[in-house]
Amino acid sequence: MLRSPSAVLLATLFAVPVAHAGVTWTVGSDANYDFYNIHTAVSDTRVQDGDSIRIFSGGYLGFDSGDKALRFEPGNSPGIVDVFGSMFLRQNSVINFEIGGYNSGLSGGAPDFDQFIVTGNVNLVGDLEITLFNGFSPNLGDSWAIVQSGGSIAYTGVTTFPQLGNGLSWNIQVVAGSSEFGGSGSSLIVSVVPTPGAAALIGLAGLIGSRRRRN
Repeated sequence: MLRSPSAVLLATLFAVPVAHAGVTWTVGSDANYDFYNIHTAVSDTRVQDGDSIRIFSGGYLGFDSGDKALRFEPGNSPGIVDVFGSMFLRQNSVINFEIGGYNSGLSGGAPDFDQFIVTGNVNLVGDLEITLFNGFSPNLGDSWAIVQSGGSIAYTGVTTFPQLGNGLSWNIQVVAGSSEFGGSGSSLIVSVVPTPGAAALIGLAGLIGSRRRRN
């Protein structure tokens, strides 16, 4: 379940000092404060186009990726990012979601896949990238709610998926009324489906079998 606001900690932005060439920054937690907005971190003058922002699991007061071309990696392989407010991924940035199993971690245990739980509306104009974690191999019918919102979810970006074999493909869609927030919320769900050609062959095989049985 979503963490209570009283447990949310102010985050700080830090990175190991290196020559600037695609630096990975980390948004972590500072126990001295209550809330933090991701936009404040990515607006830091040290952050440049091409950098990565790793967001540790925890609660944040709003998410706005800002105007820089950044790569966001939630959690710490994998993790849950709670956003108290709205979420806006702008068109010049990408979020990488790792999928390594089925446990969401919302009811206990460590999460097996990255996810955002957002109390407000979500607008994903930027792109998403799905990567498989720790040797995980998905099966037909598997699905993951990678973003859950207490309001609406708008997704107009492009998703990059890892390749699947055995006639399998990926699907991503917004489903209303299916989230931690009940009927008023919505979820962005990634699932494994048959490839269009494989689905047609399955249907044809079923039709042929039916005709044979009738004969």
